[in-house]
Amino acid sequence: MGERAFLGLVRYGAKHLTGYNLFRFITTKRAKFEGEKEVRAILWIIDPRATVNRHFDVQNRPHPRPLTKPPAERVLEGHRRRVDLQTLITDIVVTPWASPATFDEVNCLVTGAGYSIPVRPSGLAPYRDLLPSTVR
Repeated sequence: MGERAFLGLVRYGAKHLTGYNLFRFITTKRAKFEGEKEVRAILWIIDPRATVNRHFDVQNRPHPRPLTKPPAERVLEGHRRRVDLQTLITDIVVTPWASPATFDEVNCLVTGAGYSIPVRPSGLAPYRDLLPSTVR
């Protein structure tokens, strides 16, 4: 691949978050998920037609938020890569707030696509009424 590929273990907790770094945020989860021992793969695709960093103005002064500049005339719509999901995904954990019908639907989607990936409910499902949530 011509892109930059990254593979690594997810870190749990926030002690290592010392400053703003996109990769730290992408590869970090709350400490309560430490038992998952998750691995994340990231494909960084550099678009040669994209605009420059939108956090800097024409005088090269940094700004905390992106400036409202229009995107380049020809920014790519998206990228497709072949991925062997059966090898990549070891199991699927369904949210604790999923209904039994939703859980069954996920199972049907997985098996209907020809995969034999285990689908299991979240270990937090029995405690869903005790979990904080803004949306149910």
